[in-house]
Amino acid sequence: MATRDSHGYKGNAPTQSYRGFDRKYKPLRAKINVDYLVVAGGGSGGDGTAAGGGGAGGVRSTMGATGGGCSVEPVKLTEGMSFTVTVGAGGVAGTYSDNTAGASGSNSVFSTITSTGGGGGSGYYNTHGSTGGSGGGGGYRGGDIAAGYGLAGTSCQGYAGGNGHNAATSGRTSGGGGGGAGAVGANSGGLDLPGDGGIGAIVTIISTSEASSASVGEVDSGNVYFGGGGGASGGSNCQGSDFAQGGKGGGGEGQFPDDGSGSVNNAENATANTGGGGGASLGLGSAASGNGGSGVVILRYPAIHDLSIGAGLTSTTIAYSGGFKKTIFTAGTGTVGI
Repeated sequence: MATRDSHGYKGNAPTQSYRGFDRKYKPLRAKINVDYLVVAGGGSGGDGTAAGGGGAGGVRSTMGATGGGCSVEPVKLTEGMSFTVTVGAGGVAGTYSDNTAGASGSNSVFSTITSTGGGGGSGYYNTHGSTGGSGGGGGYRGGDIAAGYGLAGTSCQGYAGGNGHNAATSGRTSGGGGGGAGAVGANSGGLDLPGDGGIGAIVTIISTSEASSASVGEVDSGNVYFGGGGGASGGSNCQGSDFAQGGKGGGGEGQFPDDGSGSVNNAENATANTGGGGGASLGLGSAASGNGGSGVVILRYPAIHDLSIGAGLTSTTIAYSGGFKKTIFTAGTGTVGI
């Protein structure tokens, strides 16, 4: 029971004690629906004759297609909370060695959502690439051993790489294309016909004009693609018309001679901030395979909210009249508050 001098009173004692009451006001915090695109870094292509293309980074998106053809739900964030954002780097090709599998890309993260880095492509002669968000393409396995199989993708993120080919009787071989977020990499067409990279996924969280302005994704025919697989390489007799295309969504072309003279073009790096896979090295000259493309994270949230973005992240925020903001993260890792 309160006394005369309790709680600062000098007159009659209050009739009720407030000692057991919570002295802090704790309002309920709003739940915020956030749409997202989380694209991991792509894998690099394999090095060597008939090597496999790099697999694309995993793609998870709540608007348009997501990798592997799945449906993904928005994330609910609580107002005032903090979360992690990481933009995965692409796999880096090593020095040309004529028999090296490609390097995997790095994961990208938004809060509880993780997209897996793309798998590296298989190299020449009994090397194996990697599984990943999308899998690396298969390469030549050597001698009379069966053709190399493409590596697997991750469910709801991307597809497998294509299979390599072994024409033991003619000695002319070719690799399989890296898997894409929208389709499997193409199998080798036989002889010196390397497989194209799998196509990426079309997403609608960002418009074509916004994608072009921010230099993210690949814009083609009114659509924005992410996560194209890298093209494979063929054998040493491969002609300029036989090169393998990278998949839409930033995938790099495989290395090929531009004529029959032995003059070569280098394998292409995948495009930055697409999650594309790098092209494979043919094995002529001394050029390495193509690097994988870095990933990207895009968030779409109600315009009444602002993000507090940590110093380790590179980002751009777009505000528009539809009642939403979009923040595009193109590099780094750090903490974000809302």
